[in-house]
Amino acid sequence: MQTSKNPPLKKILDDIYTQYHHPKYLGLDPLICVRRFKDKGSRECTGLLAASLAYGRVEIIVRNINSIIDGAMGGDPVNFITNTSYRDKSKSLAKFKHRFNDGQDIAALLESIKIITKEHGSIEKCFCDCMKRGDNQLKSALTSFTDILKSSVRKYVDCRASFEYLIPSPGKGSACKRMVLYLRWMVREDDGIDLGVWKTVPTSCLLIPVDTHVAKIARGYGFTKRNSADWKMAEEITSVLRRYDPDDPVRYDFALCHAGMVDIRS
Repeated sequence: MQTSKNPPLKKILDDIYTQYHHPKYLGLDPLICVRRFKDKGSRECTGLLAASLAYGRVEIIVRNINSIIDGAMGGDPVNFITNTSYRDKSKSLAKFKHRFNDGQDIAALLESIKIITKEHGSIEKCFCDCMKRGDNQLKSALTSFTDILKSSVRKYVDCRASFEYLIPSPGKGSACKRMVLYLRWMVREDDGIDLGVWKTVPTSCLLIPVDTHVAKIARGYGFTKRNSADWKMAEEITSVLRRYDPDDPVRYDFALCHAGMVDIRS
């Protein structure tokens, strides 16, 4: 509850947004790897790659994403994804390792992007088809979308736990931080932070990506009382933020996350 001695929560959020929603903090974000590119195709595919690997220490995340882009991909993500087989992708990524995931997982993800783009026209159109089938409910759409990503390359990585980890699904209650992070990058307008690549998905339907920084701040301000950073926590936090910006509730996400990161590193 707000008291006369405390500023309104909206002002607190807006102050955090003003201070931290700035490109100077992109150096602490895997999104910096995606902003290297200007065309939709490259941003779509490198965005999904970068978001999928967005776990662990950010400096290592950025280093490993760039090693794929500049190494195996030769700086041309669309060409590499489109014009190489899964076998060739695996060979090019044979030495790659990022914590729980290796080159075989990444090769499968990139091959899945190739298949989806061929069948649907783009990753955006695939996700929009999932939204339509799920009555425009994000959880249903994201469950279908991750199922398609995994099923399209099942023959290469069947029952591989590391690949399942790479592409989490809300169907099991996960907050799906990396998948909803990808949606934020694609859907929110290009404001120097997010990319505004997708034009057919409304920002109002987005869910906040819950990492340790956002969860800690959200508990501190009473957005949620949940201990587990799961899908329900993400819904609770988003519902509070939606009161202050119903059309774009996750606009505060980058700022909240980086406020927490700067606080820990200071």
